[in-house]
Amino acid sequence: MTVGLGLRTAGQAGVFLIVARTLRVEAYGAYAAVLALASALGSFSGLGVQMIMMREVARDSAIFASAWGATLVAIALSTPALMGIYLLGAWAILPAGISWPVVLFVGVAELLFAPFSVVTITAYQGHDRIGRAAHLVLVPIVPRVAAALALLLASFVLPMSNLLVTWSGLYALAGLVAAIYSGVIVYRDLGLPVMPNARMLRNYAREGLAFALSGTALKLYTDIDKTMLARLNTLEGAGAYSAAHRLVDMVGVPLQALFGAAAPRFFSEGEAGTRRVTRYALRILPFPIIYAVVFGSLLFEMADLMPRLLGNSFAPAVDTLRWLAWLPLAATLRRFLQVTFVASGRQYVTSFAVMVGAALNVILNLWAIPRWGIHGAVLATYGAEAAMMGVLVIVALRAQ
Repeated sequence: MTVGLGLRTAGQAGVFLIVARTLRVEAYGAYAAVLALASALGSFSGLGVQMIMMREVARDSAIFASAWGATLVAIALSTPALMGIYLLGAWAILPAGISWPVVLFVGVAELLFAPFSVVTITAYQGHDRIGRAAHLVLVPIVPRVAAALALLLASFVLPMSNLLVTWSGLYALAGLVAAIYSGVIVYRDLGLPVMPNARMLRNYAREGLAFALSGTALKLYTDIDKTMLARLNTLEGAGAYSAAHRLVDMVGVPLQALFGAAAPRFFSEGEAGTRRVTRYALRILPFPIIYAVVFGSLLFEMADLMPRLLGNSFAPAVDTLRWLAWLPLAATLRRFLQVTFVASGRQYVTSFAVMVGAALNVILNLWAIPRWGIHGAVLATYGAEAAMMGVLVIVALRAQ
């Protein structure tokens, strides 16, 4: 999984460098603001049923066909409503200078194509076929690299004002290609879905809702500050902050790989109770902590290279990267507590904690961004992280 995500991150780094340098900081900030809003709502696609599918298949692979059918039905039912909410939110929140074609292209990519690609990965995680899951992790980046190269070629013939719309259309097309390929692979390896009965779908949706709320709240926590910076500060500020955050996200890829690869084992251990899954979590916890410390230090020391990589317009991102360098370390302990609660059947605890963090992040951003701009968004991020950790620790101590 680390190899798959590592290769994907290398591709994402190439896409990031090409797109950021081609669009420049203001247009990149507009793209980041739209993407943040769309991806936050995209986390609600499927109502969290895909996580129930992974849990149940990890315990009994014979039910995959019906669980896969329930997941696809949940995506089909939730997407139209989410698209309506997204368009309304874009009208109310995004700056007026961002064109509607950009909003539509990015929305389709993040609310329809991306969620489908993600659930194909989840299907293999449930079977503990991490090699195949890692293969599908890499799939979306291949057409996206091609799209970035197409944007670079287009920049030689198109005016600067048209490049953001061009990139948004290419981004949606890349998402479509990845979704089709991933669907074909699942059909070939795992077979066709079976239409679930209403009771199964209702039960999956009821349990999955906690995962959907948690995922959406987590996306709001990690990404909504980019949209708020575009609205409350400037598109240039949103672009610089988003670029720094993107580098931090890339450093966090091995941590994401660890959680992805360990998820089936967490669910299996969780079937035996909280103590069992806690022992498993503590056994692997030192590795991500050491990693986060080492690579956080490297990010801090190498922040001055950002303007050389992305262009001088991204100079404000240097200080931001130094402030954000320790975010993977701050998030690691919180994520281990989350997965421990989820694996032992207490997902609503994690949903509550993440919703607290997301709400606090929005409130802090509303207060801090008008006062301190980018640095205000960073402070809000750490404040929300501390709040989520506090809620989880309090619940864990009370359960003793």
